[in-house]
Amino acid sequence: MNNILIENAKQILTCSPEGTRFKSGKAQSEIGLLENSSIYIENGKIKWVGKKLPADLLKKNVKKINAKNKVVMPGFIDSHTHLVFAGDRANEYAMRLAGKTYEEIANAGGGIVNTVDAVRKCSKEKLKELAKKRIDNFISFGVTTMEAKSGYGLDVKNEIKMLEVINELNDELPVDIIPAFLGAHAIPKDKTKEEYLDIILYEMIPQIAKRKLAFFIDVFCEMYYFSAEETDKIFKQAISFGLVPKLHTNQFYSIGGIETAIANKASSVDHLEVMKESEVQQLKDTGIVACVLPGVSYFLNIQYAPARRFIENDVPVAIATDFNPGSCMTENIQLLMSLAAHKMEMKPEEIINAVTINAAAALCISDRAGSIEVGKQGDVVIFDMPDYNNLLYHFGVNCVESVIKNGKVIN
Repeated sequence: MNNILIENAKQILTCSPEGTRFKSGKAQSEIGLLENSSIYIENGKIKWVGKKLPADLLKKNVKKINAKNKVVMPGFIDSHTHLVFAGDRANEYAMRLAGKTYEEIANAGGGIVNTVDAVRKCSKEKLKELAKKRIDNFISFGVTTMEAKSGYGLDVKNEIKMLEVINELNDELPVDIIPAFLGAHAIPKDKTKEEYLDIILYEMIPQIAKRKLAFFIDVFCEMYYFSAEETDKIFKQAISFGLVPKLHTNQFYSIGGIETAIANKASSVDHLEVMKESEVQQLKDTGIVACVLPGVSYFLNIQYAPARRFIENDVPVAIATDFNPGSCMTENIQLLMSLAAHKMEMKPEEIINAVTINAAAALCISDRAGSIEVGKQGDVVIFDMPDYNNLLYHFGVNCVESVIKNGKVIN
């Protein structure tokens, strides 16, 4: 049975963008709250939302879910993850706690290249097995859509292997997993930067685009990795092959990534822990989503992105986990929502929009996901709580009762 009626919810947060792609400024605190209402999902799509079910729907054979004294929200969307990897970097975490910096750990043989070695040695089947367990964790916290990046292969064979894993998981699992090509994540040990750039530009991008293995092109635009000029070159080549740009930038240094993202009409700029006021102003009115990653700031003990300044300047803000083995080893998006409240001065309503409609905009899917509206995917989460404020108030505890994807209960 593909028809579900979620009845008598104490609260439904629709997060409707009212005809736009996202919510920004004052609108980011508007959650479209409905009380004592119901949702009807038919054939995977939201058919009706309101208080009194229309007579024609009453006659249909439906699965009923009693949501009395419960809260219903759109399924969470995690717009930035590195969920496909092998190996373990707990020892690096201990090094960091002992005072070593990100750069010092990388220079000692740790960091991204450590995971690259593990991924290259790992079979495709094992990578899928490891990633599937992590996706199950994401789902348990209310995530129904996520982005997943390559970037731990750093050669043609293994970057493609990672993207094949992501695409196969998207086909096999009940959630949507949107692939991003991040070959420009680091420089492999056996190549100069110039050699590797040529491989990205003239081997990886054409092959990946031809096989339609990625929707997005991403780059780690950061000192010691890829410059703004190199990022621009990669973006322009990828755009010519039909990929959509998004960008890791301003995590440790401001080196021109914001300007490059704007020039190439990126869907989002992610990290943003180090932002000049002029860069905040530049993002205004561009339609680019500022994706902040509070878990990274917590894990690395670095400053948090200026989410409040983005909101004050009408820049739409999304929150993502950046789940990865080196700087944020958690699938718990709810925990990071709590961090955003306390460390980024975001209001509960702003945070909820940041993991629903704005995260959908960051992934170019806000026309079909991210809000509870007629015609959109039946992606919802039911929480066993009387008020949506409990989601952040009762932190560290998972109050998800049911996760529904395309009208089917998946958790």
